[in-house]
Amino acid sequence: MKKYLIIAGATFILLSGCATKEYVKEQTDPIYQKLEKIEKQLENMNKEISSLRTDIKTISSQVDSVQWTAKEALKKSEEAVKESQAAVIQAQDAARKAQAAAETSKKAFELQQRK
Repeated sequence: MKKYLIIAGATFILLSGCATKEYVKEQTDPIYQKLEKIEKQLENMNKEISSLRTDIKTISSQVDSVQWTAKEALKKSEEAVKESQAAVIQAQDAARKAQAAAETSKKAFELQQRK
C-alpha cells in the first residue's frame, strides 16, 4: 500500500505540475496580444516623434529667417534715424540761414524806405 501511495503521489505531482500546450497558449495569448498592441503604439509614437522633429527643424529655420529679417530691419531703421537726424541738422541750418537772409533783407528794405 505504501508503494501505491508513493506512485499515486508521484503521478499526482507530475500531472498537476505539467501544463499542457493549450493551457500555456491560453495563458500567454493575452500577453502576446497586449505586447503587439504596445509595439504598434510605440511604432506610432516613433512616427509622431519623427514628424515632430521635422516640424521643429522647419520652425527653427523659420525663426532663424525671421531673426535675420528683424536684424536687417533694425539696421535699416538705425540708418534711417541717422539720416533723418542729419536732415534735421541741415534743415535747422537752412532755417537759420533763411532767417538771417530775411533779417538782412528786412534791414535793406528799411534802409531803402528811409532814402
